Amino acid sequence: MIASSRPCWTRCTAFVLLAVLPLAGNRLRAAELHAAADGQCQTIVRDFLARAPVMRRADDRIAELLDTKHYRQAASALRSAVGHYPDAWAGDALGNLYAGGLGVPRNAADAFRWYLWSAERGDRFAQREVANAYLNGDGTQRDAAKAAYWFRIGIAPWQLAVMNYSLSRTYAKGYFVPINPDESRYYLQKSVAELRELTRDPNGEAAYYLGLDYEHGHGVPRDWAKAMEYLCRAAALHYAPAMTAIRHLQKGPQ
Repeated sequence: MIASSRPCWTRCTAFVLLAVLPLAGNRLRAAELHAAADGQCQTIVRDFLARAPVMRRADDRIAELLDTKHYRQAASALRSAVGHYPDAWAGDALGNLYAGGLGVPRNAADAFRWYLWSAERGDRFAQREVANAYLNGDGTQRDAAKAAYWFRIGIAPWQLAVMNYSLSRTYAKGYFVPINPDESRYYLQKSVAELRELTRDPNGEAAYYLGLDYEHGHGVPRDWAKAMEYLCRAAALHYAPAMTAIRHLQKGPQ
């Protein structure tokens, strides 16, 4: 079913995932690597901010076409969006059109192809569609292992990690419960472990929050390089809040 709500440009994704690999025992090389990572992140941020208004206008126009049921025109505009940006939301929406036969011939295989394209670029809605496709054999062969994998990515509650962080703060500050440092430490470490697990997959939100943990020393030692590493991953998935965090980190360790 096509969602008629306004598309969110913060879900647009980029071409690659960046990883900053620290080189132990070589401070000079590590500094060079961090500088390179900083430069890459600046490029991502600059490019994202430059393209975001254009992408949002394009997505708004597509949403209007979908709302008014001009599906054929919407399909053409979606193909243009995925070719120029690429726009993961547009890929997911194009998959919906093929799944429903709206403006294009109904084709489960094409729907799956676009869902997978979008899922690999971090779109959580498409990731769930891919999981369902593998589970039910829609447009692809059934594969329980792949279904489980994509369900874990698309439905894995990164919000649970954030909730555990909130519980940690609750026990640390004594909000509604007695102050309990052991419980606070337990939930904080649990939150970090969950975020670290989620960042193995294309999950911009989890990478963003883990980057903040390293920036502020929440449950882990403060580490500028690791903070930048995870924020870069979030930025590469074009998770918009990471852009501001990266600009702050570019000033160097505080």
